[in-house]
Amino acid sequence: MKLYYATGTCSLSPHIVALEAGIELDLEKVNLAKTPHPTETGVDFTTINPNGYVPALELDDGSVLTEGAAIVQYLADSNRKPA
Repeated sequence: MKLYYATGTCSLSPHIVALEAGIELDLEKVNLAKTPHPTETGVDFTTINPNGYVPALELDDGSVLTEGAAIVQYLADSNRKPA
């Protein structure tokens, strides 16, 4: 999974949840100061999230979650142990 983030944004909370849960994420920084918003690998971030805001979590199947609360819930659920 890959987390798209920017410094000083709410993309910090999914990163913290992943670290605490022991979930390994690839991280890719997004430059929100430039338009269009390039990622550190040069991709136009609006091709990943047309709304242009972070966080965004690209799942292994290629789908993308774009709301911070949904991302945190997804990460928490993916780490849940069966009862």
